[in-house]
Amino acid sequence: IIAVAQNIPPAPTSTPIPPTAIPQPTATPKPSYPFYAHVQKCERQPAGNWFEGTVYKDSSPVNGYRIVFSYAPDGPWVTQPQTSGPHTGYPGWNAGYYSHIIHASGPQAGTWYVWLVDSNGARISTIGSWTSTGPGEGCNQAVVDFDTH
Repeated sequence: IIAVAQNIPPAPTSTPIPPTAIPQPTATPKPSYPFYAHVQKCERQPAGNWFEGTVYKDSSPVNGYRIVFSYAPDGPWVTQPQTSGPHTGYPGWNAGYYSHIIHASGPQAGTWYVWLVDSNGARISTIGSWTSTGPGEGCNQAVVDFDTH
């Protein structure tokens, strides 16, 4: 007599091997800044190069904000920050106003970049830029305002 097997367990199944994960590119999030630079105009200025403007928060001028400029976007600051509004040495300035002389004796051609920084030196605005044309009738005095919108 031949014995017949009974209660045979099912054949083992192989564990599926997951496909190798392929790294997917991810978009680098663009930083969001509370202030936006608005280059309002650039005018003739035979004496030299400078920029000026007003810092606003919700369209109202605000004092105490720090403005820096450089020869490159996010580049090293050319000078220490200028402060918006009346402050030591400039008590008569309007609320939110700032001004910075780049070159006092004769305009120079070049591209300039300006932005706001916090007390730790971190950028808190988009970058405004303009190109000075140097001697002649071109652009050498820019107006760059900052606002929260």
